[in-house]
Amino acid sequence: MKVEIKERGKKEVKFVIEGVKVRFANALRRAMITEVPKFAIDEVNIHENTSLLYDEQLAFRLALIPLKTDLRACSADDMVTLTLEAISPERAGYTVVYSKELISSDPEVEAAFEDIPVVKLVSTEREIRGIRTVARQRVSLDAIARQGRGKKHAKWQPVTVCSYEELSGEDKNGLLFSVESDGALPVDDIVVEAARIMREKCESVVDGL
Repeated sequence: MKVEIKERGKKEVKFVIEGVKVRFANALRRAMITEVPKFAIDEVNIHENTSLLYDEQLAFRLALIPLKTDLRACSADDMVTLTLEAISPERAGYTVVYSKELISSDPEVEAAFEDIPVVKLVSTEREIRGIRTVARQRVSLDAIARQGRGKKHAKWQPVTVCSYEELSGEDKNGLLFSVESDGALPVDDIVVEAARIMREKCESVVDGL
C-alpha cells in the first residue's frame, strides 16, 4: 500500500491510497463515519424556556453542536455537563445566544466553534393598565454530553465530508480520499483512529479463527 497526502489543513485532508481494493476504501470510509467516537449532547434538562423554540427543537440544535474531544483522555463511560443561562435584553430588542455561552464542566470538552447560533431571545415592550413593561425571554438548562459513535446517531459522526473517488491517468489504480472534520476531532485523528479500529477488528477475526 502507498499513501500520499495531496492537501492538508486543520479540518480537512485529501490523500491518495494505491494498491488497495475499493472494498478496503469503503470499509475505511465507513469506519470514519460510524466507528470513530466523539462527544455530543445526549440529554437536555430544561428548567425554563420561554423562547420561540419548542423544547425539542432547542435540544435538537444543542445535540448537533460539535464538541471538542480528546480520544486519548476520554473513555466511553465519561459524561460532561454543559449549562446555559441566557436572557433577552432589558429593553425591547433581541439577542442571539451562541455556542460559546455553553459552560462545560470539563474545559477539554466544549463547543468546537464559538459562533454557532443556538436560539434568539426577544424582548417585547407592552402596556398594561397604562404602565409600559418589557416581556423578556429566558433559557435555563443543563445538558449532558456523552461519548458515542455515528452508527448509533448522526450527532456522533465526526466528519462532515468523507468520500473517495477512483483516479484515472497516471494514478489509475489509486483512490483519492476527501475527509473533513466537523471540528470535534483533528482530521488526522479521525483517519488514524478509523484505521486502528479496522485493524483491531481484523485481528479479532484472526484470533477467533
